[in-house]
Amino acid sequence: MRRILLRLAAVAALGLNAAVAFACEGGNCVNGLAYEAFGPAPGIGSPVLAVFVHGDVSDGGPADYLYSYAQRFAASHRNVVAIALLRPGYYDRAGKRSDGSDNGRRDTFQSGNNRAVSGAIRELRRIYNARAVVALGHSGGAGTLGVIAGNDPGLINGLVLASCPCDVPAWRASRGRGGGFSSQSPVDYLSGIPRATPIVAVTGRSDDNTRPELAGDYVAKAQVLGLNARFQLVGGGHGFSSGVGGAAVSALGGMAR
Repeated sequence: MRRILLRLAAVAALGLNAAVAFACEGGNCVNGLAYEAFGPAPGIGSPVLAVFVHGDVSDGGPADYLYSYAQRFAASHRNVVAIALLRPGYYDRAGKRSDGSDNGRRDTFQSGNNRAVSGAIRELRRIYNARAVVALGHSGGAGTLGVIAGNDPGLINGLVLASCPCDVPAWRASRGRGGGFSSQSPVDYLSGIPRATPIVAVTGRSDDNTRPELAGDYVAKAQVLGLNARFQLVGGGHGFSSGVGGAAVSALGGMAR
């Protein structure tokens, strides 16, 4: 309670219109990022760590829509810890919030935010003594994980990209938008991904945001490099619950062994 009062006092001192970034606090924080964990507690064996990373949630509100998927994933897979990680500046409906900025929920997977997520995954891997890390990202979360997989080789041992903006300039152009974007493109980091890392990119056939050709082209370039990558086109649109989510979670399950 004292911390909450101190925070409110800080806001009052800075003015109602001031933007204040508070650090993540409590037990479920790693590298400044909040998370929800499902499955065995730390110190029990050497589980597979399955990390779920949400999209931009550009309409506002909590970014916890992957919590239920992570919970069911842990319940249905033996010796798996599922982590739903909140990207910098995002929060859930219970009040947990990650440090940093969501940049107005646009241009969210730039280098600083990607490093924060990478550091959090590395710390979680240590905490749980995980024998492997498999990761699923949706939309902007897919952008984040696609960069991390190549920029931090070996940290992620299996990668699922759902509704991926895999080539940022091409993504922007497809939406009639120009440059001035600092988010990093997963396609630029393909060469850093170890060949043994399985990659599955899943996109909805009617996705008019991250259109299918973005992930399709990404996978084609990955295959040219000799990577174990495949593209899966499914029914539905951009939203995770539209049909993309089921296929993406199923692909992740095939990697969590």
